[in-house]
Amino acid sequence: MQSRRELISKILGAKPAPKFIDPPFFSGEFDCAGCDASCVSACEKELLSLENERVVFKVKKLGCDFCEECAKACQSSAHVTLSLNSPKSINAKVSINVASCLAWNDTICYNCLDACKFKAVEFLGVFRPIINQNCVSCGECFDVCFKNSLEMEAL
Repeated sequence: MQSRRELISKILGAKPAPKFIDPPFFSGEFDCAGCDASCVSACEKELLSLENERVVFKVKKLGCDFCEECAKACQSSAHVTLSLNSPKSINAKVSINVASCLAWNDTICYNCLDACKFKAVEFLGVFRPIINQNCVSCGECFDVCFKNSLEMEAL
């Protein structure tokens, strides 16, 4: 038997709340209530935003190069959410939409491979790129994909 919440959600077509992508250098706990969001303004690529008292990573056309400016700005405030002691990675999964990817559709394209300094893109043969375990979800490959075939989702 369904709960009342499940039944009403089914009737109204409610969608689950969106998952936010945690920022680089995330310490594991948000302490952003009352913070001036210095980390957001420190990001020259404008990849961070403050939403519901938490810092969120948003991939745009430019990816994160882990310059550490956001973590340095956060460490200088009273609230420490981003720490230089945390790993240089973003807790998200990058995937390739094979329906729109040029290489998956038999056109020679190595843009994502060439852009990735972490060697996270491999090709199975000439036309089949995949994202391997080296991916840190920086998003640098998003800028070079003509077809916007790369997607990122929070883990």
